[in-house]
Amino acid sequence: MRQAIEEGFILDVLKNYTTYKTYFRLSKAIQDDPEVEKRKAVRAIARFVELHPHNLAQKTEIMVEYFRNHTRHMMYGAK
Repeated sequence: MRQAIEEGFILDVLKNYTTYKTYFRLSKAIQDDPEVEKRKAVRAIARFVELHPHNLAQKTEIMVEYFRNHTRHMMYGAK
């Protein structure tokens, strides 16, 4: 599988993966640092994960596929 990923035949789905363990470890580190407001830092991490280009591409793909499979045929004049 590693070879197929390196040669570009399949995508590495774990390339931009963020585990809950990592997220909570960062969150815990924030609690111990008086210089950083926990709430702002947690929001920044969540925003980064949510707005990452890879995640946006996946969400867009899901929406387009849903439209093509379930909604398109209901529109007037669509085939």
